[in-house]
Amino acid sequence: TRAGKCVRLYSERAFYEEMLPAAVPEIQRCNLGNVILLLKSLRVHNILAFDLLDPPPRRHILHALKHLFILGALSPEGGLTRTGRALVN
Repeated sequence: TRAGKCVRLYSERAFYEEMLPAAVPEIQRCNLGNVILLLKSLRVHNILAFDLLDPPPRRHILHALKHLFILGALSPEGGLTRTGRALVN
């Protein structure tokens, strides 16, 4: 970087009073169902034990697993079903 101009699309007040000091990681903002389906397709069997850089709360992972099971994407054993494989593709 070097000296120059910086143009921001928000006010100085918004910068100091409304914005977070750091952005919330994408994995904590996105639909975990997609992430779990991808990990399952990569043969990650234990999602809860998988070492994510910025893991979402455990209850969110459990909720996504339950949702995928209800949709028929996961078997009772936690593996991908034919529907789950179709969703991954």
